[in-house]
Amino acid sequence: MSVTAPGTLTEGLERLRAALTALELGLALPGADAAQHARDELVAQIGDYLLPRLRQMDAPLLMVVGGSTGAGKSTLVNSLVGTVVSPAGVLRPTTRAPVLAANPGDVRWYEDDRILPGLPRTTGGAAAPGGLQIVATPSLPNGLALLDSPDIDSVLAENRELAGQLLAAADAWLFVTTAARYADAVPWEYLRAARDRGTALSVVLNRVPADAEEEVRRHLRSMLDEQGLDGAELLVVPETRLDAELLPAEALSPVRAWLDSLSADSHARASLVRRTLDGALASLPGRVDAVETAAEEQLAAAAELRSDVEQAYVAALDEVDAALRNGSLLRGEVLARWHEVVGTGDLMRALESRVGWLRDRLRSAITGRPPAQ
Repeated sequence: MSVTAPGTLTEGLERLRAALTALELGLALPGADAAQHARDELVAQIGDYLLPRLRQMDAPLLMVVGGSTGAGKSTLVNSLVGTVVSPAGVLRPTTRAPVLAANPGDVRWYEDDRILPGLPRTTGGAAAPGGLQIVATPSLPNGLALLDSPDIDSVLAENRELAGQLLAAADAWLFVTTAARYADAVPWEYLRAARDRGTALSVVLNRVPADAEEEVRRHLRSMLDEQGLDGAELLVVPETRLDAELLPAEALSPVRAWLDSLSADSHARASLVRRTLDGALASLPGRVDAVETAAEEQLAAAAELRSDVEQAYVAALDEVDAALRNGSLLRGEVLARWHEVVGTGDLMRALESRVGWLRDRLRSAITGRPPAQ
């Protein structure tokens, strides 16, 4: 049975999403691009995560697996599922469709548009780019689903944008990095975003050489602590040879054991969901304030531009009026153009033509003779 959040909260979020969607930040002011990005992230997280989760608190925990190109996300998901459901490596940098793996009893939660309503669903086969492939597997326990996302540093903008959207829709992140690339800048932008949004986070340190495990683990742990991510779980997968494109059970055991313990404890899953939900809600005021500040700057700049235009228009009208009054309008450019017209003889020929026509009509009226043709 679904648990529905108080109407005032969901209604307030719907109003906030509508207001943010309608907000235009069209002036190219400093910080406008960042404000637009923040606005888009807020709209996506409200629609893809907050409203769906608040309306159905008993839905399975959705854990999004994210990371950099070649970090081993797809291999990890495939290994946990027990078969290749998400091709690793060969598709990059092509546009990808994310793969969501869940226990057959939980698939119903993802077949409709409860979450990620903009992604059409596909079951029983690969999804087209822009879609979502759903895979039912008994290898995952009830109450926990894994979603393999595109690379956060993909060369394709649509992959990066989709990765950000999926991560914003997650109850928890399973963030995959490697011993060779864990200090790269891009992953830490996403890790800090998880911190700022209050998203529950676990980090998989993949492909760690046996002789460097303690040193690398200690260094990454210190980096996480320095960034305010001291509560993040750190799971180490050793460097090993793949077996039929999958990690051997021994290498996978740290991640498998952690997921099994989480799936076996409904209270732990509920606590993880509540932690991310509370963190996301708590992050809204500061993020909305930043967008509101940008909107106020846009309004102030628009008002200033409008005032400048109106002042320029009034000044131009005053200048024309003054020129008419003192006769200067018929000097300079206007007078030169008048002389040009008169000097060509066009004016005199036109006058002579009209005078001749009137003269012929008058003579005809007096003499009774028809006018000359």
